[in-house]
Amino acid sequence: MSAPSKLFRCAGTIAALCFAATVQARTGGGSHAAASHSSSSGGSFGSGGSFGGLLVLLIIVFGAVYIMRRVRGGSSGQSLGGAPQTQAAIAALGLGAGASNLARIALGDLGSGGGVLRRPLPLGIEAIRALDPDFEMETFLQRAEMTFFLVKRGVQKNDAAAIRPYLNDGVFSAVSQGIAQSKAQHRHALLESLNVRGLALEDAQCTAQGQSIQVHFDLVYRAKTVTDDNQTVADEGQDRRHAERWTFARGPAARTAVNGGVIAARCPACGAELRLALDGTCAHCKASVTNGSVDWVVIEVQPAAYVGYSADSSLGFAAPSIPEGVAALTAADKDFSLGVFEGRVKAAFLALQDAWCKQNLDAGRAFMSPGAYFTWSAQLETMAAEGRRNVMENLSVRAIQPVRIIHGRVFDDLTVRISAAAADFEIDHQGKIVFGDRTVRPFMEDWTFQRSVGVATSNKPGTLENTCPSCGAPVALTQIGECRYCKAAVTSGKFDWVVSRIDQEDEGSAGTGASLNMNDVGEAIALQVGGAIVGGLLSSLLSDRR
Repeated sequence: MSAPSKLFRCAGTIAALCFAATVQARTGGGSHAAASHSSSSGGSFGSGGSFGGLLVLLIIVFGAVYIMRRVRGGSSGQSLGGAPQTQAAIAALGLGAGASNLARIALGDLGSGGGVLRRPLPLGIEAIRALDPDFEMETFLQRAEMTFFLVKRGVQKNDAAAIRPYLNDGVFSAVSQGIAQSKAQHRHALLESLNVRGLALEDAQCTAQGQSIQVHFDLVYRAKTVTDDNQTVADEGQDRRHAERWTFARGPAARTAVNGGVIAARCPACGAELRLALDGTCAHCKASVTNGSVDWVVIEVQPAAYVGYSADSSLGFAAPSIPEGVAALTAADKDFSLGVFEGRVKAAFLALQDAWCKQNLDAGRAFMSPGAYFTWSAQLETMAAEGRRNVMENLSVRAIQPVRIIHGRVFDDLTVRISAAAADFEIDHQGKIVFGDRTVRPFMEDWTFQRSVGVATSNKPGTLENTCPSCGAPVALTQIGECRYCKAAVTSGKFDWVVSRIDQEDEGSAGTGASLNMNDVGEAIALQVGGAIVGGLLSSLLSDRR
């Protein structure tokens, strides 16, 4: 790799991890708290999505004009594309791009709102699985999401040691330099309301040299830079869409760590409590943990464009209907009861809303998957640092309705729509309301609960009774959801249903699971019109003679 190429990648890594580049690709509806709780009505992530698309098209036009003038200036005779058929094809190309996007929106395939964009699994995944029978894609994605939040937390806290276990030497060197610079300036990055809206596998390679997996993260957050005394230096102004592309890699002999590896705060080589030197070696066995020889490490982070991938399982199949989905669950788990499940949903909903408002997730930790826990923790840490706290008065649950059941290779997902009401507002450190009011209003949220395939309903005391379902001790969990006594992965879905995702239901989309985002429609129309203009200009340009 050339020196300029290395420098570019290094700069991209620092920019993606430490700072926030505004993505102008698309806009859409959102929420004050990035869909992790019900603290606002729908807002927008910035403005100018369609205008931005037209701006890009204009740039393309001017670039094309410049290039074609150069081509024409150095040639004679009839220019390329002078034939009427070619001109028509070029003009139709611009129209087709916008029409295609409109059709994808109508079918629910484009972007956010309720739309879903899915990708097939890369071919390299099966090759990795053949070498490593314990490798499971859904488990890997959980790990990738946890790694993402742990690294982001370390960056925001200017804590280089905290991010060391997850990054290879090159990435760590680049990011730690950025952290050192921030420390010297007595400031740090702050990603307010950080939320992973979707993630997807974009590439996977399995060769004799090792294995790599590229994961795309669709994100929403409000980027800030603040001083150590909490003075704002830079501020995006509102929640915006961002995206990053992370590449994970490991050596050819590395296999899935049965002890959980670095994510479980254990050395994947010797199993001891993870204690690393800054060179990435284990303090106990001296194995190099961060070179990819024993576990996955991040070898590259680059900014990307927001795509609008679904956060639902891409490895499962949705049941045709709720009754059929429940029947499939009951066939595999004869003691499964939808009524009992809805009781767990209500208990989890109330416990987690209370924990959110108290800014202490301990009471509801057993109901949350590791990914959901890290999402909420990141948002609560940001709110606490800014002296804000959410309050929900007179909270009540009015209805719980199952809306989707997905059967996967590793997990079953059961999504319910919760209709509730509350007075929802935020207060500052002096107790003054800074957002919302004390008026009780209805709201809806879609909560997805996840459980490992093959797990049967147990009659033993569990997390609902504040008991570890494995050893029976009082619930006391680590940050990744393991029991502090028996080390069982209580919140992994291997024992009971846990919350893996929360989405606010947009007005007008109830009952459909999807909504027609007018910003997407406006952008597609702008693209269609702009495409027609581009096509016309190009065909006209190509038809001219010198």
